[in-house]
Amino acid sequence: MIHRQNTLRFPAILAICIVLIPIALIGCGGSAGPDDNGNNGAGDSFALWKQQPDEQIVFMSKADSAHGELYLIDKQGSITRLTNNNLYENNPALSPDGTKVAFNAGEESNQLTWEICVLDLQTMEQTQLTANSVIDAHPDWSPDGTKIVFGSFRDAQDNPAGAADIFVMNAADGTGLTRLTNSPEVEDNDPEWSPDGSKIVYKSTEYTRQSAREEIYVMGSDGSNPRRLTETSGWQSDHDPSWSPSGDRIVFVRFEGSRAWTDGTDPSILVDKWQELTPWNICTVDLSGNVQKLTGNTEAGWGVAVYSSDGSKILYGRLDWITNSKNQIIGGYHRLILMDTDGSDQEQLIQDDEHTGTLEYFDW
Repeated sequence: MIHRQNTLRFPAILAICIVLIPIALIGCGGSAGPDDNGNNGAGDSFALWKQQPDEQIVFMSKADSAHGELYLIDKQGSITRLTNNNLYENNPALSPDGTKVAFNAGEESNQLTWEICVLDLQTMEQTQLTANSVIDAHPDWSPDGTKIVFGSFRDAQDNPAGAADIFVMNAADGTGLTRLTNSPEVEDNDPEWSPDGSKIVYKSTEYTRQSAREEIYVMGSDGSNPRRLTETSGWQSDHDPSWSPSGDRIVFVRFEGSRAWTDGTDPSILVDKWQELTPWNICTVDLSGNVQKLTGNTEAGWGVAVYSSDGSKILYGRLDWITNSKNQIIGGYHRLILMDTDGSDQEQLIQDDEHTGTLEYFDW
């Protein structure tokens, strides 16, 4: 952050909920007929998914709840609702062995209630790992499954802060809390552990010192030697980095709009100015800082991306806006798009269904 005043730093809190407000505008569910990729709903809607090496997808949706709930798609194409309460759950991360999912949960209207939780997919037992009055979110697992790294909006006294830092704790019970970054005026968030456990990738405003101007960084798993990997200009902003299984590349989403991406969390701005708040495109970067843009979306929103377990594919979320005759946003479709690692052969993984209107973060 470039300013010290709390009133100017507060928008950084929005960096943790990239599509919350757009979701509220979207009421599109059920079958939508042919989509932008030519899928027409014929045959097995899970056929492409069944061909992939990954065994399950966990995602957030509001399809049958006013609150965000977590769901799981298994290899047969069955969708199971994992949570059932009055909390908002999002940012799911599957454990390395696929038996647990970490996520943040709390009241949707009060982000200070957001805590890190873990759900055992075999026993369905849920464990809350953090308990405070700050925003804790975006968890990820260490490769051995014993630690969880996450972003937390707290200061040195554990009071709410306007920017996030990155912390690590024991995955079993939340003990051993360790702060990895300590930059009160800098947004450090969206952490993910490297496959070999030696590094953590994350987004940061360390260089830009400006809200809504994040770039991708990498550091040692103990917080040492932070290094900038991407460079942005204008209102470009980089988010949600995720490692390739080999650990040599990182996929991330880049905002390429002409105004601060955080303006998109205000419906009064988004409805009419949506073209200034798009596109979001998928890119990769290697550890030398060489960036490759994979998608050429011109108006799409959203864009969280994750490599397949064998590294042969990338799955990303694409928000296809729906507009009225006045070119105002009235809704949108959240679609999971599968592509090769160079951005070619893009296909919709699962055909439109009741979750398409509200699906958000996912992992597989």
